[in-house]
Amino acid sequence: MNLREDVAANAGQSKGQLVVVAYRLAHAARGPLGRPPRPWALPIGVLYRVAVEWVLSVEIPWGTVVGRRLRVFHGAGIVINDRTVIGDDVTIRQHVTIGNKRPDGPCPVIEDGVELGAGCIVIGGIRVGRGAVVGAGAVVTRDVPAGATVVGNPARITSPGD
Repeated sequence: MNLREDVAANAGQSKGQLVVVAYRLAHAARGPLGRPPRPWALPIGVLYRVAVEWVLSVEIPWGTVVGRRLRVFHGAGIVINDRTVIGDDVTIRQHVTIGNKRPDGPCPVIEDGVELGAGCIVIGGIRVGRGAVVGAGAVVTRDVPAGATVVGNPARITSPGD
């Protein structure tokens, strides 16, 4: 865990800095994934949930796997399923939803360097490839190739190679 990288990645976004640092601290306190949270960490989890989810309206469960230097711009209304996997250098804007299509269904894998535009929805057991850009308001239910840009509802690839 390198909090300095997270703070630097969110330079100028104090809310984003707060969200990411709080997530990192709660995630570290929680303990190994695949096991119940450490008992002494439960008050930390409750405090994290109240401060970040209820007050700031950003749901990144403390058990979610998130890579380095997550950027949260204009963090509000963000909902991420705890089984989602997020790579390094991912940017998430306001009102993004990432999760499953049905209870206990598979969740997306968001690879390194992906940018998720405001209000986009990424659902199901799909993969958003390295360096892809998901446009504002796009609804993504299928894999997105590395480096592609997708827009619309349903999302369609606009680059590379149209």
